[in-house]
Amino acid sequence: MSVRAITIPNILRIDAQYLPLFRYALGSGILMLMVATIGNGISYIVPMLALSFLGPGSKMPSLKEGLGFVMVVIVSTITGFLFTKYFYEYSLFYVLILGLSLFWIFYTDKLAFVAKLFLIISLLAFPVPDYGLNTTIWAYALTGTLIFGAIATILVVWVVFSIFPDPVNSNSELPAKSASGGLSREVRIKNAVITFFSTFPVIIAFIFFGWGDYLLVLIYIVVLTMIPVPGHKAGAVKFFGNIIGGAVTLMFYWLLITVPNIFFFILLYTGTALLFASRVFSGKQSAQFFKTGFSALTLIIGGTILSTDQAGAEIGDRIFQVMMAVLYVVLVSVSVDAFSKYRQQKRKKYI
Repeated sequence: MSVRAITIPNILRIDAQYLPLFRYALGSGILMLMVATIGNGISYIVPMLALSFLGPGSKMPSLKEGLGFVMVVIVSTITGFLFTKYFYEYSLFYVLILGLSLFWIFYTDKLAFVAKLFLIISLLAFPVPDYGLNTTIWAYALTGTLIFGAIATILVVWVVFSIFPDPVNSNSELPAKSASGGLSREVRIKNAVITFFSTFPVIIAFIFFGWGDYLLVLIYIVVLTMIPVPGHKAGAVKFFGNIIGGAVTLMFYWLLITVPNIFFFILLYTGTALLFASRVFSGKQSAQFFKTGFSALTLIIGGTILSTDQAGAEIGDRIFQVMMAVLYVVLVSVSVDAFSKYRQQKRKKYI
């Protein structure tokens, strides 16, 4: 059974080349509205994760694919929660198994990119509570939020694909089937090593020092290191893309405080999403900068404006924290890459 059976005609008469732009903007806008009205915990990550279903090359998932994605998220989220709940008290064993689990997640090509993110975040549910909440209450709330986010995401994806359907029917394919799909074993190992050394030391620090108030930074480090960026300039794309996102976020905030209204907020966010979508779907080399920038904007807006009553005092700090996270990830990536090239050159000398 396919969800395409309920797809409605393109009654708005929008040119086919602009349909993906409206899906990108409307889908993220609807989820941001849900987060702003009924969201809790770290539900602000849901709109950002949904962008992987609406980006360039994405297709409408069938009913089987959509339900399969939700089941994968439910199983992975509950598994991550139970693992941390029952093994966290055995510190050394927990750290060892957590490290091996993270490396496998980064390496495998059997899990979708979004499912990997949900699984990793669920692994942190119990040991890194937010804002000093009781760890058990926080873990249960976060697990429920992630499962709800997966269901809401796939439903919204179906809705926006029904409103703005593709002109040509083709076999649906769940976007971003794997963060490393199609790569050789050697490349996947290299990417897993870089991602592991970028995230694991920070995760350990957050767990043992209880830095729950900076959970946004931890999430963004994990997300940023896992976002697949093609080409040899991934570090530059992530760094300058986040500068773009941070700058637009500041302008977004100053416009919002002039009209502090939920409807204006959604219109402003959706309009901004449409502006970014025009660059993301342009097919130019700069598209990756704006794709990364919009992810940063969505995460900062959700994690600051929607999750605190002191957004004005914190938004500058949050942008600074995110940029420090970006700088950290870029430095680790460049250092590991330089070390790898050094080893290759050294081997050539002995050959």
